[in-house]
Amino acid sequence: MNLGRGPLSRRRFLAAAGLASALALTGCGGGEAKGADEKSVALVTPQKAGDGGPTDNLVSGLATLKAAGYSTRHVAAPDPSSHESTLRNLAQSGTPVIVVSFSDFTQVLKTVAPDFPKTKFVHIYSDPYKPEMPNVQTVSFDTQGPSYLAGVLAATVSKTGVIGFIGGTAIPSLYADYHAFEAGAKATRADIALKSAFVGSFGDPVKGQQIAQTMFNNKVDVVLAYAGGSSVGVVKAADQAKTHVIYDNVESDQTAGSVIAIASQHYGGTMAKRVRGIDDGSWKPGGTVAGLADDGTFLDRAKKFRAEAGAPDLDSAFKKVDETKQKIVDGSIDVPFNTDPV
Repeated sequence: MNLGRGPLSRRRFLAAAGLASALALTGCGGGEAKGADEKSVALVTPQKAGDGGPTDNLVSGLATLKAAGYSTRHVAAPDPSSHESTLRNLAQSGTPVIVVSFSDFTQVLKTVAPDFPKTKFVHIYSDPYKPEMPNVQTVSFDTQGPSYLAGVLAATVSKTGVIGFIGGTAIPSLYADYHAFEAGAKATRADIALKSAFVGSFGDPVKGQQIAQTMFNNKVDVVLAYAGGSSVGVVKAADQAKTHVIYDNVESDQTAGSVIAIASQHYGGTMAKRVRGIDDGSWKPGGTVAGLADDGTFLDRAKKFRAEAGAPDLDSAFKKVDETKQKIVDGSIDVPFNTDPV
């Protein structure tokens, strides 16, 4: 999770001599952009794919678009000094839709987009631009929905009555996630107790493990880990303590012992929907929000979890989660947005 939930701050992200050197193309093919009248899209990310994180998720969205008949390309641009030239080269070569991801591109897009009014830009994981630009759509993710559901799940399966929240850094978006988690837990179980801590980094699994061990030694038996790379350490601590984690990263065999659910964002699917909206007429400039209702954010049962003796009853727990999700979507439950420090 959220990758700073703003998941962005959880992720770290060739100066170009020309287009060929600037565009380190990976995955999903495409060749030269063919012109604004054709279905073509370029995704520009501040890091390479391959770590199982948000960039890989976005690239999976390109695969969806390719299957739908789009010409696609992925441009990995880890050097910030190449960002402006990369976007300009793509737009000048006729790419009709350019998608960028995370906060790294905010200032550059403000500079480049006005120069290419016929090019549509989609900025994944960004707050709305002020003033609004007529050819730019931003997408933010409502992570409080899955956080609330995580509270419902944690309170339902906890045997000790004490649950925990471990965030990456102490930032307003993670405070909001904590308060939503707390609200979901207390709505489910009035006597539930909560503990919270922040690692101070989204890339320190050792400290994440130490913090989690302290929690598990103090009765916590379920933790929501919104700490990016630091969450790996939380999982290790849970494996040792025989406790459970609601995780914000990709499942693997290493998570099968303790991770009961994944709380995150469908970056790729959301991107594909926004791009297809340009062709079906639903696209509009300005800010948009992806959430539980459109599967932009989610809390899903972990597919790899190995239920052993004493494991929680996830069938009944997720029945309650699903019922709660529907109430959030239809408006009968109002998930709080509270950025007060924890």
